[in-house]
Amino acid sequence: MKGTLAIIVAILLLALSFLLFTDIPIAARSYAKTKVFFGNAVGPVLKATGEPARWIGYVVSSYINLVDLKKKNDDLKKKLDTLQMENHRLVELERENQRLEGLLQLVQQRPHELIAARIIGEDVVNWFKCIIIDKGSASGIREKMPVITPRGLVGQAVEVRRWHSKIMVIDDTNSAVDAYVVGKHTRGIVEGKGQTTLKLKYVLKNDDLEVGDRLITSGKDAIYPKDIPVGIVISINKNNPGLFADIEIMPFNNFKKIDEVLVVRQ
Repeated sequence: MKGTLAIIVAILLLALSFLLFTDIPIAARSYAKTKVFFGNAVGPVLKATGEPARWIGYVVSSYINLVDLKKKNDDLKKKLDTLQMENHRLVELERENQRLEGLLQLVQQRPHELIAARIIGEDVVNWFKCIIIDKGSASGIREKMPVITPRGLVGQAVEVRRWHSKIMVIDDTNSAVDAYVVGKHTRGIVEGKGQTTLKLKYVLKNDDLEVGDRLITSGKDAIYPKDIPVGIVISINKNNPGLFADIEIMPFNNFKKIDEVLVVRQ
């Protein structure tokens, strides 16, 4: 039975092959219809199976583009940070050059009166609020010599060693500076408070004084030369008890930010 079935199948295949490879019209038409049928049947399947592949390709391509874009953004950010750091460094150098030019001009104008020095530290274990400079007796510095910057008064030398000196700044509570108000006859004593601002004492409430007035040294305290800028009046209180007004002064120098000073020979 199985042998007979095999023979029949073989005969049918031979017949089909004969029809397909001959020019008989009916066979050609059947072959063409068969191709169209299988094409129509298989096409949607191929399209359906191809869509996920295209979608995956799109996702992979987009991911690669995003990774590349992120890398470019990171590179640009690094370059921007570098440029900002460089710009900040240039700004600081420009400020330092301006400070040094101011010091140089003063030294050139008074070469035998001024000693340029750099601040190298701060004394925090002393009764006085002091900064430490890199010049001492070997450079001609002596105690009570005034210390200034191009902006104004800093303080005075209170302890001098051979190679360095301690300078008591005017915002120390032990500091006192005899000062005039510029353009007026008002005079008082500028004292430190151990804070950012100073106080002007012994100015009568009816004295000629306004917010914004500038103070300079009077030269009458036997320590500081005359006409050194000290600070500016920022507040006046005449409602307090007593004869004298309560006056607050902002010094021209920011003592936490100065790097170089000039010591005045006397």
